[in-house]
Amino acid sequence: MKNRWPAAYKIIEELEQAGFEAFVVGGAVRDFVRNAPANDVDITTNATPLEVKKIFTHTIDVGIEHGTVLVVVDEPIEVTTYRSESTYSDFRRPDGVTFVRNLQEDLQRRDFTINAMALTKEDELVDYFGGKKAIEEEIIQAVGNPQLRFSEDALRMLRAVRFSAQLNFTLEQETFQAIRSLHPLIEHVSIERVKVELEKIWLSDFPFKGMKLFVESGLSQNFPGDWERHLQSWDNFSSFNVKVNGWAFFALMQSNENINILLNHYKCSNDEKRHVKNVLEAVYSLEKGAWTLDELFLFREEVLTVAYHFGNSIFSNEIAHPLAKFLLQKRTLPITSKKDIVVNGNDLIEWTNKKRGPWIKEVLDILTGMIVNGKINNDRHEIKEWFSHEYLH
Repeated sequence: MKNRWPAAYKIIEELEQAGFEAFVVGGAVRDFVRNAPANDVDITTNATPLEVKKIFTHTIDVGIEHGTVLVVVDEPIEVTTYRSESTYSDFRRPDGVTFVRNLQEDLQRRDFTINAMALTKEDELVDYFGGKKAIEEEIIQAVGNPQLRFSEDALRMLRAVRFSAQLNFTLEQETFQAIRSLHPLIEHVSIERVKVELEKIWLSDFPFKGMKLFVESGLSQNFPGDWERHLQSWDNFSSFNVKVNGWAFFALMQSNENINILLNHYKCSNDEKRHVKNVLEAVYSLEKGAWTLDELFLFREEVLTVAYHFGNSIFSNEIAHPLAKFLLQKRTLPITSKKDIVVNGNDLIEWTNKKRGPWIKEVLDILTGMIVNGKINNDRHEIKEWFSHEYLH
């Protein structure tokens, strides 16, 4: 650990020198056991937050009421006191937190066995609940009673689906059945948290696996939109490592729903809604088999790439050209944006002595289309002649 996570090693060493226990926990341990890279390192300790703050000179209170202090040693790392949690009346957050001095008691409150392991600074694994075996068998299994775990925090049901998609693991049967029986509890979770989990599924290596479990577990029944009818289509989905592309594909899978209302429900930003709108327009434009030069000019390359992939997976008719040809056509257009045109509104005003108004945009739109389609060159003299002939006489 000293070389792999030097900051975490230093923090654990200082806590131990002060007479406390300390371990790395959570996702970093899971990834260590899987021989996968881990960057997000968390530490748990039997020292209370106030005791932690006395040991380290640079700390930040990020969740001290829940036992978490950010310790800055070369880099910031969350240090959380061993704790147990009381009832969860809102199915999301504990009504109270009690600090404990026992590591096993702290680990048993965690969601899944693969996340309930701890690691000493000498890289010795502490595994009370069979997390290493679950990783070897590639299963997601709740710690202890899954009904209790999901009743404590309903988001854990969606996290189970997300981990299955990210790791390509199977949901253990009792854990899956608990989700099927308790899935209505997911409605207690904020839609912002749900959105984050769905996007992580779409960014994963196995998004279809995640969406299949999302539907088969019953979780999808609690959210607006058509999740089931086009489920198989997700088998061809790729996010291109951009989370909003998941919302674009989701929008394509809908039939009569108002897409804007749906995206508003899921708290998509204006930028996200614009991207979805562009992708959908590009996909529908491709339905006729090819994009026109005007359409190639209109859409960014990222949008065209995603739309081509989506269109290719849902249209039965063949698309006329490979994506590379469309992108080459776009790159060889005489202009890449209206800003490239060698004249502007001020020039048009000077040539006409007319006042500024909507007519300028109309002229520039027509001019843009003519340049893109090769009907006129992007040349100041040639444009002035065209303008004079079409608009002044």
